[in-house]
Amino acid sequence: MNGDLNDRLLDVIRAASNTPALVYARPPRPLTGGFWAELVAFSLADPPPGWPSDLVARLMPEAGTARKETIVQGAVAAAGFPTPAVRVTGGTDDGLGRAFMIMDLAPGGPLLSGLAGPGVVTEALRLARRIPDVLASTMAGLHALDPEPVRDLLRQAGTMPVTVPDLLGWLGDMAAGWQRPDLADSARWLLGHQRPASRDVICHGDLHPFNVLAHGGQVTVLDWTAALLAPPAYDLAYTALMLAEPPLQVPAPARGLVRRVGRNLARRFVRRYEAHAGVTVGQDELAWHQAAISLRALTEVAGWVHGGTIGDHADHPYLVSGRQIAARLRAVTGIPALPR
Repeated sequence: MNGDLNDRLLDVIRAASNTPALVYARPPRPLTGGFWAELVAFSLADPPPGWPSDLVARLMPEAGTARKETIVQGAVAAAGFPTPAVRVTGGTDDGLGRAFMIMDLAPGGPLLSGLAGPGVVTEALRLARRIPDVLASTMAGLHALDPEPVRDLLRQAGTMPVTVPDLLGWLGDMAAGWQRPDLADSARWLLGHQRPASRDVICHGDLHPFNVLAHGGQVTVLDWTAALLAPPAYDLAYTALMLAEPPLQVPAPARGLVRRVGRNLARRFVRRYEAHAGVTVGQDELAWHQAAISLRALTEVAGWVHGGTIGDHADHPYLVSGRQIAARLRAVTGIPALPR
């Protein structure tokens, strides 16, 4: 983050908090993690009343998605869910040249941090036992929130898909525009074979171990870019898919073992969610929603190809596990889909 942007960030916070004398205790520094937004952390000297000193600015490249993310994160934080409180928000014309939110800095590190050194095997086994329950209990807590305030705010904003049918229609249009008939046909198939109506909940849509910070017994959920109002199976489908098809670059002889371990974790995660939420999720429903999730992933990749930016995403999970994701979509729709 350059000096001019640092100054503009401080000006935005001064104006929003009505504290014109506000200064940095520690200037903005980049944070790693994530593929979509730019994150910088900073500290304020003598912050506004009720604010912590340590904050994060999230600078987002697409205004509609940013608006949706900001609405959902702000609403679930206000409802008491463990995600950083949002202090200031703005669009592309509000001082930073990009849509942004300024939020509290969350303590801790990702659930999968620390996998290095001589204790890596022991630590990996410990995490394998812990991760399904942490993700499941966190997801069940999110799904227990009332979705209607979020629905009203998203409908008023009118910027992005709000429900699964909205999303499928949007993905189909995007795929057709990018000359991907395989994905457009898949979207039409899924829209024509929707699952029976189910209650909608607030779905994170991207809940995996790197979007959950752990600090002792406390967890904090980050990155609401993919949030949606959808049946619980939509959220379950994404997390179970990422666990079952872990986007890890491993030698060929180890891939079978990694996938077996991942699928075991996915099954444990679904069972733990059912226990925490007091529900049963059918395998057909889960598979259909995994196909919708797979279509979402493959359409995003198609957009990178169309825009000539796929080289900027070389390590993205949707590319690392692209063949497996495409196979999941085909298994439900019967339509051969290319991974890119």
